[in-house]
Amino acid sequence: MITQTRAARRPARVRTRLAAVAASAAAIALLAACGSGSTAGSSTSSSAAAPVAGGTYVHAIEGLVTCLDGAQQANHWNLNVIRQLVDSLVDVDPDTGEIVPWIAESWDISDDASEFTFHLVDGATFSDGTAIDADAVVANFARIAKLGAQASGASPWFSDYKDSEAVDASTVKVTFSRPNAQFLEAVANSWFGLISPADLKVKTPEQLCAGDYAGSGPFVLDNLVENQEVDLVKRTGYDSPSSLAKHEGDAYLDKLVFKEVTESSVRAGLVTSGEANSASAIAWQDEQTVAASGSLLTANQPGITETWIVNQESWLYDDEPVRQAIKYAINSQEVIDTVYGPTFSPRSSVITKTTPGYTDLSADLAFDPDKANQLLDADGWAKGSDGVRTKNGTRLSVNVIAVTTDLEILQQQLAAVGIEYKIRQLDGASYGEAQKSGDYDIIAWTMTRADPSVLAAAFASGDGALSWANAKPSDFDDVLATLQSTVDQTKRAEIAAAAQKYLIENAWAIPIVDRAWTYGLAKTSQGLRLDGETRLVFYDTSVSK
Repeated sequence: MITQTRAARRPARVRTRLAAVAASAAAIALLAACGSGSTAGSSTSSSAAAPVAGGTYVHAIEGLVTCLDGAQQANHWNLNVIRQLVDSLVDVDPDTGEIVPWIAESWDISDDASEFTFHLVDGATFSDGTAIDADAVVANFARIAKLGAQASGASPWFSDYKDSEAVDASTVKVTFSRPNAQFLEAVANSWFGLISPADLKVKTPEQLCAGDYAGSGPFVLDNLVENQEVDLVKRTGYDSPSSLAKHEGDAYLDKLVFKEVTESSVRAGLVTSGEANSASAIAWQDEQTVAASGSLLTANQPGITETWIVNQESWLYDDEPVRQAIKYAINSQEVIDTVYGPTFSPRSSVITKTTPGYTDLSADLAFDPDKANQLLDADGWAKGSDGVRTKNGTRLSVNVIAVTTDLEILQQQLAAVGIEYKIRQLDGASYGEAQKSGDYDIIAWTMTRADPSVLAAAFASGDGALSWANAKPSDFDDVLATLQSTVDQTKRAEIAAAAQKYLIENAWAIPIVDRAWTYGLAKTSQGLRLDGETRLVFYDTSVSK
């Protein structure tokens, strides 16, 4: 039995370490961005002024909010909003990777990581006033299990769930049919954010997606204007902040507005003009301007790096030489120099350096157009007069869906070896529809998660996985299952390395670049911080004058 020493109740904020499990969490590497006023070496924006309660804070996010239920959501910007509405059982310190108390003040884990017992804090409530007790936690786990694959955010980390039990009013035991070593870190995320059981009993998944629920977090939904903004207001009487929080009681802000702005330059302009207090996904071309008028907060997120994932139900899965040629045709450094700037890093694996179990596979991902051409020649694809290869009258054309901004440079790189890539840059809704229908050969995706089991979400077969790869049953399923069931951290790292090697050697995954999130902060932004998976936390945030 692995035991987390019971933490002192606030305000002491004792942060104790669950040694065997905390070692598997990633410490988020925070970088200094170019220009003056950058925030580096900390997960929180800095300010000398004392926080002042009250006021309205505006944050410009990079996409359209489509669902406010964490269990049903895997999209980063949606989760940034959801994080303010729901609390989790535990939290992850972004500077150390340590699992720390939140709604659970302590926990015990069986030696084989198949049973997790959480001891809850006293006095925590949902925004409807009902207690966050053991029965409420059980109800939340039960509804996620019932959602099954519809719980696109939570289900990949909830495989082999057996049941949960209220041992007493403040103790919950969660049991899996086999070891689930990554569960403790997973439950820190808003995928498992707690919602009042009164709503879970009567609300449909669609109503929960619309934000029609009483959450456990410091803010509540006030208004949602489709494709424009989401308005949250401070919840009065809140008193269950994470042990990482800098204060207790209500959030400082009276109102928190998320403006949905898909154009990066417009988001940057809102910050520099003072119309927004902060903004997500600042492009490197705008970083210096934003930093000159405020500051930048930049973090290398853990999880799957920006990657092209092959649809195993498409023709491309059956043509390995073409997949390998695509891999060698990608010049990661040129993509960075042309599109993303120096906060990004060249690809070196399918997961990022800040993910536990990362292994450096740079040598396997070297840019080699000569090898790409040799593979295509040997596979019978001959270049035509327009430079595009054909075989048996068929053009070598790949159908890629993406919401990223590196499409033209990738199109040029593939064209250089005779592969036609017709750009399909989709908005969030169209991208989701294309993904669900399987209308692609390759899907461009990145996923934040401070555990190597993030690979199972994209590449495992069966109902427990997301459908990006539409993975067919294979021996790789056994590798992923072993990764999720191995507790010993040394062995787990070895398995994670083998999984990364397999994906890249077989070109099921074609990494593009290692991403970094850069947030722009106006001088009026104070106390904004990032959690262990680089998502925004506004509880300690205030507006300085």
